[in-house]
Formats: sequence, C-alpha cells, structure tokens
Amino acid sequence: MSLRQKYFSVLLILAFSLGFGLYSYIDKDNRNQTKPVLQNATFLYDQNVSVPTFEFIDHNRQTFTPDDLQNKWTFWFFGFTHCPDICPITLGTLSTVVDQLQTEHAIEDTNIVFVSVDPERDNPEQLKSYVNAFSEKVIGVTTKRTELDLFLKNIGVVAVKQPVTDSESEYLINHSSAVFLIAPDTGISAIFSSPHTVAGISKDFLAIRNLL
Repeated sequence: MSLRQKYFSVLLILAFSLGFGLYSYIDKDNRNQTKPVLQNATFLYDQNVSVPTFEFIDHNRQTFTPDDLQNKWTFWFFGFTHCPDICPITLGTLSTVVDQLQTEHAIEDTNIVFVSVDPERDNPEQLKSYVNAFSEKVIGVTTKRTELDLFLKNIGVVAVKQPVTDSESEYLINHSSAVFLIAPDTGISAIFSSPHTVAGISKDFLAIRNLL
C-alpha cells in the first residue's frame, strides 16, 4: 500500500469514528429529551418494578388479583374509610382526574384502586358505601391483616395505628399518602407524591402514558 493510500485509509477511519461518535451523542441526547418534565410524579423508567403478589376482596365481595390489572392503567392509593381528611381529598382528586381523562381525552382504560389499611373495620360493605360516594371507577379492596401487612411491606407503604382514646376501637392510622401508577402489564410505572392536584396528576399521567 502506497503512502497516499495509507493516508487516505487513516482519514476514512477518522471520519467514520467521528461520524459514529456524533451519531451516538445525538442519539443519547434525543433519548434524554424523551424523559418528561413531571410536576409531582417520579417516573421509574426502565426499573421494571413489579407489583407484589396479592389476592384481595373487592367492595362487591369479588376476588381481586393481578389479572384484574391487565390492559388497564390504575392509580393505587392506600387509606381507610374513617380517615378524616387525606383519604377523601385524595380519592376526590383522583376521581376528578379519571373523569377528565375520559371526557377531555377519551381515555377510558383508567381506574382507581383504594386499598384499605384498616381491614378490622373496612369490610366490603363499608368499602362499597365509601367508594361509591366518589366514582364508579374506584375499586375498594381489603384482605386479612397478615396478608395486608406483607403486601404493604413489599410495596413500601407504611401504615401505623394511632389510638385517640383508651378504647381499642377508636383510632386513626398514619399512612403513606403517595399514589402509585400501575401501567398495563408492566408493573409500577410512577409514584405521585403529595400535594396531589388534578392538573398535576393529569399532566404527568399523560406524559408518562405517551412514553409507554
């Protein structure tokens, strides 16, 4: 190979390397641009956080399992029907979000799952009366204490009884206020921190939905 040919080969390799490096940089930059700017949600991206195994009873006394999450987006919130403030406010906010998604964006595959952290008082009948006051899109679920505690531990939700009198039946429950977004067939996609607003949740949800 002549000196001129060697020189041309070196230039060709350098040009290819530069072009590949520039493509990689642009591609990486484009991938970064796909990350949505979110107000309240923490998007879990490619972490593939699965929902812990569960078998609940819903407010119609029907079995509720991971199979019921197929082909649906669900907002999960943990609380109790005797909650004086956070629970009714959050469920009201989520119900409005789901209604607006349906009327303004024709999105009908989104539900709300309200997991009671107070199985001793929140039987299916109590749950039904409570969730029906918000929306038909709200599904109230409960289970036995031992199964509930394991599920809460696995998903990372805290719920602690706080007595308000000397009576064992009079108590509140300090619990996590986060809302979990479960995407169809993929597991936990995002976690919404408080304060929860209709506009903030709707905007973040649409941004996340467009990516998946």
